[in-house]
Amino acid sequence: MKKEFNNLVELLQKEPYSNEVAIAIQKLEDKIDEVEKRMECARRSAAEVTKTIVKFTKTIDEGLMISMGVNDHDAIERGAYDVITSLDLDEDMCVKDNWYNLFNQLQPIAVGRIEYEFPEEVYTIGNADNTEIIADVYESVFDRLVSLGAIICEGDERFPSGSNKTNYVIIDNIFTDLIKNQQIDLTKVPIKQEVFMTFESSWGEITCAKDGVVLRVDGDEEYRGERNYLFDIAKIDLVEYEKFLNSIDQELDHDSDDILSVGFWKKDNTYNEPDHDWRKNMFSPEDDEDEAPTMLCQDKDKNDVVKDIIAKLKEIEVDGETMEYILDQVGMLDQVAKQLGLVNF
Repeated sequence: MKKEFNNLVELLQKEPYSNEVAIAIQKLEDKIDEVEKRMECARRSAAEVTKTIVKFTKTIDEGLMISMGVNDHDAIERGAYDVITSLDLDEDMCVKDNWYNLFNQLQPIAVGRIEYEFPEEVYTIGNADNTEIIADVYESVFDRLVSLGAIICEGDERFPSGSNKTNYVIIDNIFTDLIKNQQIDLTKVPIKQEVFMTFESSWGEITCAKDGVVLRVDGDEEYRGERNYLFDIAKIDLVEYEKFLNSIDQELDHDSDDILSVGFWKKDNTYNEPDHDWRKNMFSPEDDEDEAPTMLCQDKDKNDVVKDIIAKLKEIEVDGETMEYILDQVGMLDQVAKQLGLVNF
């Protein structure tokens, strides 16, 4: 769509056109951007459904009985619903909730002590009376708006005097929405900040700023023959983590924790949920070691080893094939199959 749109704009630019046409073109471009992002949301949602279904493919191919958990069922149902929602132009949920961090979140420019690393010069634009700031835009966007005749620069005889907010204003209030739609998306601007928290893992350590943006990863990029997943993390979900801590009467006031305790966004914009079982074991006092899950686990030292093994398997997102291999290596494959009723003896 964008290619055809660009061809249309190129043709229109051969002849002068009115401000109304310029606004219409901008609105069409914004809608095309939104539709393309909605399509990407649908693609990623469908990929999540496929990922869950594939977990059962081998079992089905072998004619075995499948046992689908609630989480897997919910993942398929939610993913299918998300595909429908993202492709419904009358439904703005994916835009409002900024699915996969694809949509711009309009917010004011840097305030307080936050220091941003903007890739271009930033221009602040006011309304036609210069009594209110409308948006902050990059230089490339500003130059385009000037060429469209939407902006008046200080020094122009038409520039309003008195109550000045900025050195640049819109020529008419009909351009207000056009300018607001060009507001810089601060979620995509690198921030210079001090380390706020450190999260530990057997793969290394990862530090983040107060807004959750990853600052540094300490560890090898490859670990035991696999890529270190810590290097794929872009932002820690500290907002959700703080809400969780508050729900158990704790505050986000310590400087380190385990990476399993938090959710995070990867660099490909996918979201990884926190390990809720890990949280339950670590933060819920009622889940103490009073009740051992097995006879073996009644021994505290052995129970600690079992917990550590479970945590590591979750951390690497162990699949069914690998788990089958592990059971075979410890000589428990037949025993487990018998206990689950998958074979008859």
